[in-house]
Amino acid sequence: MADDTTTELSTLAPAPHRTPTPELHAAYTTLEILVALVAVIGNAMVIYVFRRDRRLRRRTNYYIVSLATADFLVGLLGIPFAILASVGLPRNLYACLFTVSLLVMLCTISIFCLVAVSVDRYWAILHPMCYSRNVRTKTAIGESFSWHL
Repeated sequence: MADDTTTELSTLAPAPHRTPTPELHAAYTTLEILVALVAVIGNAMVIYVFRRDRRLRRRTNYYIVSLATADFLVGLLGIPFAILASVGLPRNLYACLFTVSLLVMLCTISIFCLVAVSVDRYWAILHPMCYSRNVRTKTAIGESFSWHL
């Protein structure tokens, strides 16, 4: 009977924590850098084209540019901080809290911008008359960029 409980307890014990191999860490870092480069370059192009061409300055596009700005910051700041956190840097508690908090904040802003784009399109498609009557470009500018303050 004692053997049964010993066997049962040993199967419930968690497996020991293993650190990732250097090859796996190198692959992760390489992919993160690639994603960061694509995010920074792609979103910078969206922001540049929006600023350059006045015809693109419509109310819906302000939400898109707000999303591009948030994703640009994720690629520029968030992903490098995620890479640092994956190697255990920074070691100072306050610096670590700052980097992780910034990463969470940037990702949350990006999600809220995506929600704003979705709600805007939903409202414009389902209620086109109310949408054109109630939503103004100044309102879209104020709502879309208030996330970044």
